[in-house]
Amino acid sequence: MAYYKKNYNSDGPSAEDKALDKFAELMIERIRTIQSDWKKPWFTEGALKWPKNLSGREYNGMNALMLTFQAEKKGYKLPVWCTFDRVVGLNFNKDKEGKRSPVTDKNGEELPHVGVNKGERSFPVFITTFTCIEKDTKKKIKYDDYKLLSDEEKKNVNVYPKLNVYNVFNVSQTNLQEARPELYAKLEEQNQLTRPELRGEENSFEPLDKMIKDQSWICPINLVHQDNAFYSIYKNAITLPEKSQFVDAESFAGTAFHECIHSTGSENQLNRLKPEGGFGSSEYAREELVAELGSALVAQRYGLVKHVKEDSAAYLKSWLDSLKESPDFIKTTLVDVKKASSILTLKLDAIAEELAQQKNEQQDESNKNAVTPFTPTKEPVYYASVQYFQLASDTEPFDKLTPEQMLQEARNYDDGDAINLDFTHKSPELHRGDTIAAEDEHYAVVYNATVGGTYNILRKVSEQEVRDNITRYGIDRDTSSDVKAVACNMVAEEFEKMTRDRMPVIEMPNGNVLYIQYDKEKDTLDVGSVTNTGLNVMHSFPYDHDFSLDSNLEGVNEKLTEMLVYQAEIETEPDYYVAEQPQSLNNDKPATTREVLDTFMTDIYWAARRDNGFRMDGFESYQGKECLKLDNSDIQGSSYYLVSRQPADTTKGETLDKFFMHLYDPDTQKEVFTSREMPHDRDSAYSFMRGGFRELEDYESGKQQDNQEDVEEEHHFRRGR
Repeated sequence: MAYYKKNYNSDGPSAEDKALDKFAELMIERIRTIQSDWKKPWFTEGALKWPKNLSGREYNGMNALMLTFQAEKKGYKLPVWCTFDRVVGLNFNKDKEGKRSPVTDKNGEELPHVGVNKGERSFPVFITTFTCIEKDTKKKIKYDDYKLLSDEEKKNVNVYPKLNVYNVFNVSQTNLQEARPELYAKLEEQNQLTRPELRGEENSFEPLDKMIKDQSWICPINLVHQDNAFYSIYKNAITLPEKSQFVDAESFAGTAFHECIHSTGSENQLNRLKPEGGFGSSEYAREELVAELGSALVAQRYGLVKHVKEDSAAYLKSWLDSLKESPDFIKTTLVDVKKASSILTLKLDAIAEELAQQKNEQQDESNKNAVTPFTPTKEPVYYASVQYFQLASDTEPFDKLTPEQMLQEARNYDDGDAINLDFTHKSPELHRGDTIAAEDEHYAVVYNATVGGTYNILRKVSEQEVRDNITRYGIDRDTSSDVKAVACNMVAEEFEKMTRDRMPVIEMPNGNVLYIQYDKEKDTLDVGSVTNTGLNVMHSFPYDHDFSLDSNLEGVNEKLTEMLVYQAEIETEPDYYVAEQPQSLNNDKPATTREVLDTFMTDIYWAARRDNGFRMDGFESYQGKECLKLDNSDIQGSSYYLVSRQPADTTKGETLDKFFMHLYDPDTQKEVFTSREMPHDRDSAYSFMRGGFRELEDYESGKQQDNQEDVEEEHHFRRGR
């Protein structure tokens, strides 16, 4: 095992510490391999495709990098990973009544059990969540809403990132191939690595070539006949040798990716580069590692091989020393790799999508150029805005055009990009005063004289094209209501098709059976029990259109499993956390109190609790009351919170139970401060839990300082004697 200097706190390594240890050891091993022969690539030519889970969702850059290193080290054959619970779930089906039964073949014979092979160890992955709090109002806002704010508005918001650790297994660590050969064969087919032929100047990586030709990257890329490739922080520009100077197009792409990663560190992007971090400095060496890993990851995504840049080979020893000595080095480096590679892959993916679309449209391009009399069709048509003209300098030329000329201009302005779902509607006339000035089979131009004379150029698209774009890009809060309706219809159709094969039913660890249905009007997945009048909805989860139905159902399952009311004591393997089950207490109605406490903390405080690092850790008795324990692993110390319940006094007209949070110190066996009543609304819950976090942090910090002073006083006394 590679040597790595580990500096933990007094409570030992956290889950994050353990994960970073594994990452550092993998990095050290890989760099040592390259150090022995720096011409070796970061990933071998036979490396696997981009890592993903069983549902097909890809892991992000940081996780993808380390999972690929791990897969290559262990010799795994597929880049598919899954949690322990996901593996176990492959063994059961549920009927319409919700009864769980083993999976069987066509003859009714029970299929072999799928499980993790004995002795296998999981591998950690990170998921980053962001908590955004307005500085003035202390109100919590969604991270997606924060990203839409202007730079000036963002200054008034505090953003708190948090890394959460999950553990996964590669499918090669399970018996999936033997127990489910059909599923394994399907995974093999889906994950075959096809490397593009890039040998020679005529065979090139098209998305990169187009990005350079169109100058659509975040900074200029200049091809000059000379021998150096570099990014200038002062000019904010990339300079590359001409393609003909490289051995092959693959080498050109790898070098271009390297410099593109550097450019993401500019002040107007990730602000990672500092002018004082010049050649030979530790900052420069670290930036070279970010560029090397980022470009290797991007190249691997597109089936290319990335070798260590010759100039970077000199930093191999420096990287090893930093990895060994600085615990934060691996974390900050991987976070920067993730951010930088994401910018580049998003750009290249968009260009690749555009190229594919252009190739498909070339077949009927001749028909588009001819203006023919428009005949309405019965197929649903949607209107996607291509260009909107409001300034007089733009609208005056249109005022002089005939309808045919307007349509010709519409074709000229349409660059073939994917449609903007925020401005796609079923009707071309959306506002008062809108009139159609020109229309044919492919375009419409809408004029509005009431707002100073505006023109809106619209591309006509089919519902299928709208559906395809929803599938590719998902929807967000600004997507038009017409497109959202299509997205909801797509989910409803898929859900109905699924229910014909199997009813979405979840059996919880405590034996409860929950049914799931999709509410198209509210766009939610509703969970509850079945009654004579339908589904008794107990929980509702907003549908995330950025992910598949299976992924949404998997997410619902994970959230339900985390709820204490559904947990049961089970055996698990190392690297897993399973909530400790409450001990039996001799109260009159312990189950009722537990369920009420659990429901209150889950329904109202779930997000506030998780975002501030608190987890429900069973029940215990305090002052004759049954309380729910809240622990926080982010804060060093032994103290924790107890949540108690005071039933509503109906004689006083009270309708809601009261809940109180007590800071309890087990060392003194006393409540530290006077308990506080907890608010019942989600908006106030976050600020309440944030205050609780600071209170616990301040108390434990002061407690540790007092203990240190006591130790120093004892040492002074002994020296005096």
